[in-house]
Amino acid sequence: MSETSRPDAASLVRAVLDPVRLAVLAAAHEGPLSIEDLTNRTGATKRQIAEAIGYLATAGFLDDEHRLDIAVFHEIAAELPGDSPTDLTGPWTDEEARVLGRFFDGDRLKRIPSSAAKRRLVLERIAMRFEPGVRYHERDVNFSIQLIYADYAAVRRWLIDEGFMDRADGAYWRIGGRTTQPADAPEPRTLTTELPSVVCRTWELAMATDLVAAASAVSIHRYMSDRFAYPYTDDDAYDWISFASSQDPVLDFAVLSEGVVVGGVGSQAGVGERTGTYEIGWWLAPGHQGRGIGTAAASALIRYLFDELGAMELFAPVMAPNRASAALAIRLGMRHVGGRPSAYLKEGVRYDERIFSLTRAQWLA
Repeated sequence: MSETSRPDAASLVRAVLDPVRLAVLAAAHEGPLSIEDLTNRTGATKRQIAEAIGYLATAGFLDDEHRLDIAVFHEIAAELPGDSPTDLTGPWTDEEARVLGRFFDGDRLKRIPSSAAKRRLVLERIAMRFEPGVRYHERDVNFSIQLIYADYAAVRRWLIDEGFMDRADGAYWRIGGRTTQPADAPEPRTLTTELPSVVCRTWELAMATDLVAAASAVSIHRYMSDRFAYPYTDDDAYDWISFASSQDPVLDFAVLSEGVVVGGVGSQAGVGERTGTYEIGWWLAPGHQGRGIGTAAASALIRYLFDELGAMELFAPVMAPNRASAALAIRLGMRHVGGRPSAYLKEGVRYDERIFSLTRAQWLA
């Protein structure tokens, strides 16, 4: 290659616009060029092949032996502009920005998340392209979405289904999503326990990795509701934490031992005529069972429900084969008050349900 030849991206594009030169480049990558062979492969004349080789050699794409000069292509690639950085300034927490960074490349959306909570976060960022109070024609909405994702119709439909936009008479307008920086996140709520190294704390997105590690054992899923996914994925963790962290008052807590998530305790409030009653439950990763952590965490939850939320009765449904949870309920002072035969269906097998209860009067006694 001559010292004065400086091939660039533009010259490469001009070179490959000619089909004969493109075929020569491909052959040069495979090995030494043969005019006879290229004539047979391309149907071009020998003169056309020779001219193509001469053009590519003069342009600097072939070395002195008419082989493809790979170094030239690396130099061209190095000079190309990189992807636009993803601008994640705006009303996002650090964890939300991290999630958005996985799905956006610059302004382009790489894919739609399968997780409902992550998909909603992505859609909220897209919705912020539209100004509140402004009505947009459908073609303008389509054009704006197409700039970032090819399937504009699906995104437009999701924006409406998720409550970020509304439409009527061919016009679209934004009705949801954040418009300002969020207020500072509230301080996490912590319940202390009788064990100094164990606390119950409100769920935070930063706990997602620990949650996946703790919740992935099949032994946990065996006695839990089918809503507790198995295998437990990052998307499952994100969806759960997004739900639990929005509660007011807080009903579900992460159980931390030495600062690491090892399980969870939680409750579900009764409504209507059942107001004041709470169904409670708990789970622990296998490596942390049998050390008093579950008892300490569940005791803290019970104290919180009676003292701060004014509970009148707590009850814990337990699958009959789950002897460890039944024993824990008894250690908590709960009483076995009955059950239901064949109440559970897990993996094709029916199991009885045992119900344990603790009233406010019993707890105060």
